[in-house]
Amino acid sequence: MSREEGTMFALRKVVVDGLLFCGLLFCIYVTHYLWAPFERGFFCGDESLMFPYMDDTVSSTMLRVVGLGLPVLTFLICEWALLRKEDEEQHYLNIRIPVWLRGFYCALASFALGTCFVELTTNIAKNVIGRPRPHFFNLCQPSVDCSLPVWRGRYIQSHEYTCTGSLSEKFRDMHMSFLSGHSAWSAYTMVYLALYLEKRMVWRGTRVLRHSLQFGAVMLSWFTALSRVSDYKHHWSDVLAGYSLGITLAVLVWTWGTDIIQPKKKHSPLPQHDNISLMVHPQEAVPT
Repeated sequence: MSREEGTMFALRKVVVDGLLFCGLLFCIYVTHYLWAPFERGFFCGDESLMFPYMDDTVSSTMLRVVGLGLPVLTFLICEWALLRKEDEEQHYLNIRIPVWLRGFYCALASFALGTCFVELTTNIAKNVIGRPRPHFFNLCQPSVDCSLPVWRGRYIQSHEYTCTGSLSEKFRDMHMSFLSGHSAWSAYTMVYLALYLEKRMVWRGTRVLRHSLQFGAVMLSWFTALSRVSDYKHHWSDVLAGYSLGITLAVLVWTWGTDIIQPKKKHSPLPQHDNISLMVHPQEAVPT
């Protein structure tokens, strides 16, 4: 491939990726800010909705910083360490692009695409299902008097009550229990990171370190998912669905949606017939 062809190929890839990300980000914005979630009703005696309202153990800011920061930093370090000595440098628009930087872009773009998929899928599920969170009664304080016989044993629809609680800014969010966005995001980012380390952290003597880092990453996601139940933000089934979604997308994106640059082998192996010849006639390998 000539320099001009390589430049056009790279520009076309970056432009297509940019347009795709813009479209996904627009869809995420619409589903998060403009799509009103379905307001599901409740039963007065539903004990699963009577838990107290608590602050997040893992805040949304912490979730985003760790979920994006750790993988991106790992991509940068591993691609530089693995490809820094490769000499197939390319020039795009007279700009020298080293191999490790191209490898970093490939991993980053694929990972970012998956995060958009997770976010969009989560938003759609939350808006369509509209399941009340476990702290629904504590936060909403519905106007109906559940002690009256007229409300007992029947499903109370959303138009039959109003919320009288003081935290009105959270009324929309309290109908977004299914599925757990924290669980889906943490599972995707950390499982993808573990799969990436398995493939790219291949230096001699790093097996124990690699497996330890993989275990630590998965445990971060596991802790985040469990905290959503203990904080009464989600029902256990919401967390299970979110975590399963994150793992599934991580495996799919890594397996079929990630292009990585393989380092060249510095020493080529002996042809097969030479290996057999040396095994049959070892004396021929000794110089005379």
